[in-house]
Amino acid sequence: MNKLLLFLFFYLPFVLQVNSQVNDPVVKNTESRKVKFGLYGQGSLCWLTPEEQKLYSRGDYGLGYGWGLDTELNLNNNTSLRTGLNFSTFTAGINYYDSDLALKHETFYLLDATENFVSWDDGLLNDSNKYIYQLYNRKYTVNYVNIPFVLKLKTNEIGYLTYFGEFGATIGLKTKSTVEDDSKLFTWDSTASTLSALEPSTRSIDNINIDKGTQTVRLGLTIGAGAEYSLSGNTALFFQLNWNYFIFNQLVSEEKEEFLRQEVSSGVFESVGVKSLPGNIVLSFGILF
Repeated sequence: MNKLLLFLFFYLPFVLQVNSQVNDPVVKNTESRKVKFGLYGQGSLCWLTPEEQKLYSRGDYGLGYGWGLDTELNLNNNTSLRTGLNFSTFTAGINYYDSDLALKHETFYLLDATENFVSWDDGLLNDSNKYIYQLYNRKYTVNYVNIPFVLKLKTNEIGYLTYFGEFGATIGLKTKSTVEDDSKLFTWDSTASTLSALEPSTRSIDNINIDKGTQTVRLGLTIGAGAEYSLSGNTALFFQLNWNYFIFNQLVSEEKEEFLRQEVSSGVFESVGVKSLPGNIVLSFGILF
């Protein structure tokens, strides 16, 4: 009996307190893990903005997609550092010949019989196995592996929601790039040193490898906001919207351009460099645990 009384005296208040915390929805476990991990998918609206907008114009917007893994290092209850690894696809277009522009010019390139780009050589213009095209519109599709470095600022939990804002940088490494072109076939008259159109309208040529025409690395600034919905303990669903501004030219410089040329005088061609800055808005959904 004495042992039972001792048990009730020392342990019953503790048991009642724990039970009341479990049954009371207002009392929550405020202990957070130092490191959290996440898995997410994303969709994006992408664009390319040419620097010389009197010569070239922004083409079609593109829809990108991707997925990734996140790691969050909690500095305190309201601040964390976010990094990880994600794989994304960027798609956007440029108008190389826009009839509405006063300073427009014609841009040409060469393809072989298998529709692969050929480095420009004036001696190849008469080659029957090489095909000359004037480029009108081009849509780029570039795949990247990205690493973000972001500072994330969070509110205290309100109900089941925690709101956050973030800013930082992201670095991407290109894995593959292709283009879809709207082009017109031409022929070269070596006697008159002139180019003549062989077709009345343009044709679409897709899935052409353009790794040599796009930069390997991109660096961007990112700012975003979102919310986490607590499921249980440290597990939460989240969504966020980010705006990314990339500070490097996505295309190679004029000096390194191997394919695109403009005719500056009869039979004389020069490299075309279309410096263009990419940007996108990204919507992500995922889970943290």
